[in-house]
Amino acid sequence: MKILMLADVFFPDTIGGAGKVVYHLALELSRRGHEIHVLTRNNYGKRPYQQELAPNLLVHRFFSSSKESLALFFREIRNSRLQAKKLAQKVEFDLLCTHQSLVAMGPLLSRQFREIPLIHYFHSPWHEEFLVKKQEDRTKTGKRNKAIAFLMRRIEERILFKATKVIVLSEYMRDKVSEIHNYPKDLMVKIPGGVDLDRYNLPTGGKTAAKDAVKVPLNKTVFLTVRNLVPRMGLETLIESFSQSSVLRDKGLLLIGGRGFLEDRLRAQVEIANLQDAVRFLGYIAEKDLPLFYQASDFFVLPTRELEGFGLVNLEAMASGTPVLGTPVGGIPEVIGLFDKRLIFGGTGWQDMKSKLEEVIERPDSFRFEPQGCRAFVEANFSWKKAADAFEGVAKRCIEERK
Repeated sequence: MKILMLADVFFPDTIGGAGKVVYHLALELSRRGHEIHVLTRNNYGKRPYQQELAPNLLVHRFFSSSKESLALFFREIRNSRLQAKKLAQKVEFDLLCTHQSLVAMGPLLSRQFREIPLIHYFHSPWHEEFLVKKQEDRTKTGKRNKAIAFLMRRIEERILFKATKVIVLSEYMRDKVSEIHNYPKDLMVKIPGGVDLDRYNLPTGGKTAAKDAVKVPLNKTVFLTVRNLVPRMGLETLIESFSQSSVLRDKGLLLIGGRGFLEDRLRAQVEIANLQDAVRFLGYIAEKDLPLFYQASDFFVLPTRELEGFGLVNLEAMASGTPVLGTPVGGIPEVIGLFDKRLIFGGTGWQDMKSKLEEVIERPDSFRFEPQGCRAFVEANFSWKKAADAFEGVAKRCIEERK
C-alpha cells in the first residue's frame, strides 16, 4: 500500500504520545514494505523539509509558525494542501490516514484525494484541549477563544464524517467521540498504542544498578512522573499528598521530569512544605536518558486530572520493568486496570494519592511486581507490531470496499 499520513505532531520533531503513535505506526508499516509518506508541520523551519527516515518512510514538512490563531488555521490549510497536491502528482496513494484535523483539512479539499479512502485517528478532542490550555495559562476564555474552539470542533467533525473508518486508542476516547460529535460507536475501531520494546528495556544489573546510575537512595521507595508541568497533569495534588504524609516524607522520593509554566509554582510548593528531601525536579529528560529513569524507579505515577486519552508513558514504564500507579481518569484504567486494578487511585484528590502511595510503601509484599512480569504484560498486549497488524487489516478492508 501507498499511504499518506497527515499529522500536526510527529516524533521526534515534537514530544508527546500522539507524535509517537504516528512515528511508530509509520515505521512499522514501512518495515512491512508499505510506502509511507508523512506530511507534518515544520515549526519555524527548524527541520528538513524533505527527509527519508527509513527505507519506505519519507517525511514531508511544510512551514508553520506554531502559534495558535485564526490566521494560523488558514495558513496551515493552504500550506498542507499545496504540499499534498505536489505529492499526489508523484505518488498514486491508496489510502489517507489523518491523525489531527487541521493538517488534514487542506488535502481533503483537493480533488486529487476525494476518491481515496480515509482512516482518521481520533487522539483527543481538539477544541477541549485548546480551552483547557487557555484556562491553565490563565487566558480568559472570551469570545475570541470560544470562536476558535467552535471552529476547531467543526473542522474535527467534518473530518470524522468524511472518514471511511475512525480509530481510537481507548474506550474512553470512543465514548468522547460519540458524546461530542454524535458519531456512531459501532463505526469506530479501537487500536491501542504500543511501545518501542527495543528502546525501553529491563535494567541491566537490576533495579539496584539503575538506581546507582541516577544517584537515588536504595532505602527509599522511588516514584517517578514525567509530564508537561501544567495543571491538568495533577502534579500540585501529587506534591500535596507528600506534604500531608510523614510516611512519604521519610520513606518516599518523588522524581518529577518535564518542563512547563507551572514549574516555578511547583518548586515554591515544595519549598514551602519543606519537601526538598522528598521531591526532586529533573527538568527535561532527553529521550535517550528516559529508559534509565524508568528502570531506576519503583513506581511510575500518572496523577492526571482530565483528558488522558491513553497514556503511552504507562507502557514505556512497564516495558522498563516498572509498575504504574494512576488516577481513574480517561484511558488510564484501561491499561493499568488490565494489569492490576489495585494500582488505580481511588480518585484524583491528594487524599486518594496519599492513601495509595503510603500503602505501597507500608505493604511492599502486596505490591511487589517483578520487572519481567511488567514487561511481559506490555509485550503481550501493546506492541507496535500488534497495532500495525490491526491497522493493516482495517486499511485493506477500507481500500477493498472503495473499489
